[in-house]
Amino acid sequence: MSSLTIIPDVHGRPFWRDAVHTRPDDDFIFLGDYLDPYPDEGVSREDAFAGLLDIIEFKKRNPDRVTLLWGNHDLHYLYPEMMGSRYDFKNAERNARLFSVNQPLFKMAYETVAGGKRFMFSHAGVGMGWIRQSFPGLGAEELTADLFNDLDGYPSFMEALRAVSSYRWGDKPWGSIVWADVQEQGYEENQLPGVVQVFGHTLIAKPFNFDNRVYCLDCRRCFRLDYHDGLIYDLSDGAPVSAISPSDEDTLR
Repeated sequence: MSSLTIIPDVHGRPFWRDAVHTRPDDDFIFLGDYLDPYPDEGVSREDAFAGLLDIIEFKKRNPDRVTLLWGNHDLHYLYPEMMGSRYDFKNAERNARLFSVNQPLFKMAYETVAGGKRFMFSHAGVGMGWIRQSFPGLGAEELTADLFNDLDGYPSFMEALRAVSSYRWGDKPWGSIVWADVQEQGYEENQLPGVVQVFGHTLIAKPFNFDNRVYCLDCRRCFRLDYHDGLIYDLSDGAPVSAISPSDEDTLR
């Protein structure tokens, strides 16, 4: 494999299907949030559910090439105390059943090496502020995708996942791996050392990165990580994802 195709928040959108059909030799990673479509995008909840069924089937046909991550809009069906926006009350039981049956197919985080750099993928990004807030005994060197995947399901970890910062109208200083806002990653002290982080979650105008260390890709289109040069490219135009300053707030929304 020469590339990892990255598919940000789906929310029922069909944009991921073209990448699956046109890049049959790639690895794939979905960054979570498969259901709960935006009302103004013309995607029904039934369409979103059907799309998730197809994504799960794609994973089952390609277990070693496809990674599915959890998003906050997925976990809130398994854990209603995490309930967020656009929660589908009518179909909540059905959605929870699908996620529960297929729970082993999903992960909290994923790591790979590309261009000699360590990349960590998650739904919203791992912030050192959240780690200090929730797990003060953990050092940066211990923070791996395997650790987060091993902790998945433990009550204390699931409680920590509920952390939402003031950037998203929460009451915690820092948001969790499924709830953090990209603006939190603009703080140097909050960035995970030695890791290039890639996530979606925050609705933004265009994809960007901070100093090639933090990538936010929630833009309704697919991307690819080149395993050889360690760069992330926008599949819509083939260009590398552009860098901005963390202080450039105009690009964050």
